[in-house]
Amino acid sequence: MISTNRVILPTNVSPSLYELEFDVNLEAWSYRGKEKVHCEVKEATNTITIHSKDIQIHSVSFTTEQGQTTTPDHINFNLKRTTVSFVFEKDLAVGKGFLHIDFTGELNNQMAGFYRSSYTAINGEKRIMASTQFEPLDARRCFPCWDEPEIKAVFEITMIISQDRVGFSNMPEVESEMLKNGKRRIKFAPSPKMSTYLVALCVGEFDFAQRTTRHGVTIRVYTPPGKFAQANFSLGVACDTLDFYDDYFQIPYPLPKLDMVAVPEFAMGAMENWGLVTYREVDLLIDEQSASPQQKQRVCTVVTHELAHQWFGNLVTMLWWDDLWLNEGFASYMQNLAADALFPKWGMWEQYGGSEQMRALSLDSLRTSHPIQVPIAHAEEVEEVFDSISYAKGSCVIRMLAALIGPDHFQKGLQNYLKKYAYSNTVTADLWNAWAEVSGKPIAQIMKSWTEQMGFPFVAAKVLSQGPEGITLEIEQNWFLADGSELSEEEKKKTWSVPLLVSSKETLNPVVHLITEKKKTIVIPPKSNENDWILLNSGQKSLTRILYPKEWISQLARGIKTKEISAEDRAGLILDAHALSKVGNFEFVDLVRLIEGCGDEEKYVVWSAIEIVLNSISSYLPNEQISSIFSAFVLKLIKKAFSKIGWQAKKEDGHLDKMLRATLIRLLTAHSTKDNTDVVQETKRLFSSYINSPQGTSELLADYRVEVIRFVLRISDNDEENFQKLISYFGKLTNNVEKKHVMSSIGFLKSAEYKKKVLDWTMAEVLLQDFFYPMGSVSVSGPLGRDVAWNYFKDNFEKIKSKLGKASPSLMDAAFGSCAASLSTNEDADDIKNFFEKNPLPQSNRTILQKIEAVRIASKTKEKISKSPLAEASFWQSLNVE
Repeated sequence: MISTNRVILPTNVSPSLYELEFDVNLEAWSYRGKEKVHCEVKEATNTITIHSKDIQIHSVSFTTEQGQTTTPDHINFNLKRTTVSFVFEKDLAVGKGFLHIDFTGELNNQMAGFYRSSYTAINGEKRIMASTQFEPLDARRCFPCWDEPEIKAVFEITMIISQDRVGFSNMPEVESEMLKNGKRRIKFAPSPKMSTYLVALCVGEFDFAQRTTRHGVTIRVYTPPGKFAQANFSLGVACDTLDFYDDYFQIPYPLPKLDMVAVPEFAMGAMENWGLVTYREVDLLIDEQSASPQQKQRVCTVVTHELAHQWFGNLVTMLWWDDLWLNEGFASYMQNLAADALFPKWGMWEQYGGSEQMRALSLDSLRTSHPIQVPIAHAEEVEEVFDSISYAKGSCVIRMLAALIGPDHFQKGLQNYLKKYAYSNTVTADLWNAWAEVSGKPIAQIMKSWTEQMGFPFVAAKVLSQGPEGITLEIEQNWFLADGSELSEEEKKKTWSVPLLVSSKETLNPVVHLITEKKKTIVIPPKSNENDWILLNSGQKSLTRILYPKEWISQLARGIKTKEISAEDRAGLILDAHALSKVGNFEFVDLVRLIEGCGDEEKYVVWSAIEIVLNSISSYLPNEQISSIFSAFVLKLIKKAFSKIGWQAKKEDGHLDKMLRATLIRLLTAHSTKDNTDVVQETKRLFSSYINSPQGTSELLADYRVEVIRFVLRISDNDEENFQKLISYFGKLTNNVEKKHVMSSIGFLKSAEYKKKVLDWTMAEVLLQDFFYPMGSVSVSGPLGRDVAWNYFKDNFEKIKSKLGKASPSLMDAAFGSCAASLSTNEDADDIKNFFEKNPLPQSNRTILQKIEAVRIASKTKEKISKSPLAEASFWQSLNVE
């Protein structure tokens, strides 16, 4: 699917090599730039148009290969399209030449382009460093260029910096000389042919840790001064990951070095610049001994994601932003494949259904979702599709395809694709063709339904007959919509190519049935006895919800309770039942009965799914009386599992045991009150240990620190003391992970007055990259926090906009999403709609529409539950948790 109305640069002049020099002045927050671009004039023209934004251009000239130099008569800026046109008196002749530009730029504070960050030196002094963030459209904010992914070139970069600072770029340093003015000129090796958004620069003071991979690539992790000890975990992950990808793709990492840099202020999680990957500190640096399993897993998957991009995105790049998913979907899939290979006991694929797949299904069940492949005319539109569709759904579709064609064909197809298109650009069809050639299957035809139309199906199975020869099922697929709305006649015709992976208690290997029609009859093996269960999405590899025959529910419930069904499938069955109950295809009572029998459950992934269901039900209950009775049910449900795992870590704890403990403590504290004296005493003791201990020495484990702090704040009557303690503690912290714990908890202070104080503190003191964390903390702290956060957003909208300035639109999305996180009525949806009609945010429009739809769905669900037995005390009191 290709957009035919793209707004792109003229193709009459193209670059092949940029010679770039940046003279950086950290004290003045500025730099001087010189560039010499080796160009080819393909058609005679008197105008060269390239991208430029927030750059002052001082001089321009064009020199032919024969040495004739001309300067433009006019330099015209198009601010809307962020382009500059150099208009010469006469046409430039066809042939090669050199475009020379002298310019200056600001090291801005918007975390985009070439920007500045502040850090604390070892002596306590605040200092400035500079780094870049170019994807998707901000290389043009650093130097004038052809800033489109298709227009690849070689980059030869030189930096002039203070001699007491270090600088690095994509490639290794090849020359260094001291200048008379006390500065140092560093020249870097020429890069491979690559897109502008992958160029990177860093200047500042750094410590580093270094290792060499088995295949001979030197990897360094650069940290702010004094933090190099926190680099060891990510460095080890990077070394093992690079070797894993070298072997898996059978294409060696093509650069001589790989640097990974922790940037103190960073809008995203990380950026895959070729050879110089930049990261938010919390996504790269951790104390391996005290870090929670969640933090280790996060750092690992961010590193494996970014290093996958060194092949997917960097070596082979999407032709245009329509195919962003070729970058992000693949990196999201590969991050799990690599992490699972590095840490098999983490159960990455076991967790996948409740994490990556859950995010994809949640967003893609909205009418305001979008296809994986989105027609993009103006490049700026791509900002709206850096979301769970491009990342998570893209990953799920790839995983589903891998299950369909098998791991060997999948791997071979990838190897062929990467070798064929190395250093060039592709579209989705190129990848489908690579897999079709090795598998012999019509991949493009199968996958078209998943990438070119939005949404996914729910598959309803109906038993037509059964006997010794097998069970005949009628399979019907329909578009799954979270609002449960009636489909139009045209919408009823939508179909997907759905691989059903059928297994049973007796089956070792699932049998694949590809469903392409609206309705299809299939025959599956018979049950050996009437109590046996059958799964239609074994391993949760198909991106669908399954509505099982009603007569099968009791057998599936038994399989969940006895744990005969695998952990990922137990979790999947619970999550499917939850989603289907909200749209009226499954009874809420039957959903609760499924989890009622899970008191003996011991697996993290299943408890994670149960937690999602319990949190959902809790948010929709009609009054405090029912909520209190429901909480008693939850505490009874988790009692056996929590008594086994307890508050304190054990020597024999594995990665998933620690994550299970955190999940159970989250449920325990969410549903306990002041009357639960054991919980109150232990949380207060742990909080006291935390607030009175030096950084990193508390008994309060990082695994569940946020949950404990939130609970203590929620039950306390001393907001002033707690506020001052946390603000003081926050100010002493040097570890960004620990700072995030405070920011994610502090909104649970009890009164509206102090919730608002938290938000005022956030706006005044918290870094731009982090200020949505305290906002979200207030918003999810309860009904009072919900109202305080949303009203604060509205009342301070212009101040928030001003704080964000020209930063990434994703930060405004995060601020809005955090403040509106708990809104759940039709009145709330109307309020959001009316507010943004008066205060438009064009770049956040899709996010706003999705939120409005999600809030209306929440309102519908609340109404459904209010009319169900779940709204009655007698129902919860009748449950028998074993």
